[in-house]
Amino acid sequence: MQQNNKRIDLALVSGKKGVLALSKDGLTFTPRRGTPFLIKISEIGSLSYRKTALTTSTLYINDLEITVCRAHLWAADIEGLRAK
Repeated sequence: MQQNNKRIDLALVSGKKGVLALSKDGLTFTPRRGTPFLIKISEIGSLSYRKTALTTSTLYINDLEITVCRAHLWAADIEGLRAK
């Protein structure tokens, strides 16, 4: 089953390593261990990012802190989906 992910990468959320995927449905985090969760695009209230290293940076969605490569690109893609 193929999902139409706009962006996918490894990420760190609340100390858990996993895969972060962005699709038209929302942002899905699938940890190596534990339960995956989805943040729907319509549920994203606040969105920002901060560059912290060469390519690794931090994406802030609502009250959630996500460490991912190139957070500024993730933020731009999320904004694009929110505008639709």
